[in-house]
Amino acid sequence: MTANHEDTVAALVASVLNLSITEVGNDASMDSIPQWDSLAQLNICLAFQDRFGVSMDMEMIATATSVAKLAALLAGSPRSS
Repeated sequence: MTANHEDTVAALVASVLNLSITEVGNDASMDSIPQWDSLAQLNICLAFQDRFGVSMDMEMIATATSVAKLAALLAGSPRSS
């Protein structure tokens, strides 16, 4: 996974949560950002799927709860190259 993927995902998360990119670092997660609740998680995953064309099943949505985990999904996606 590249830092670029993490930066791109962090920007997406910041946009969905209406936060500044400086408030959402590459280490951000549901545990570190109060606004990132379960409803926000669904909105983040929907935006992630729309932006990157990556399909996510319910298990992926439930476990991709950080910038790093979302970036890892993007890095593993055939469309990310």
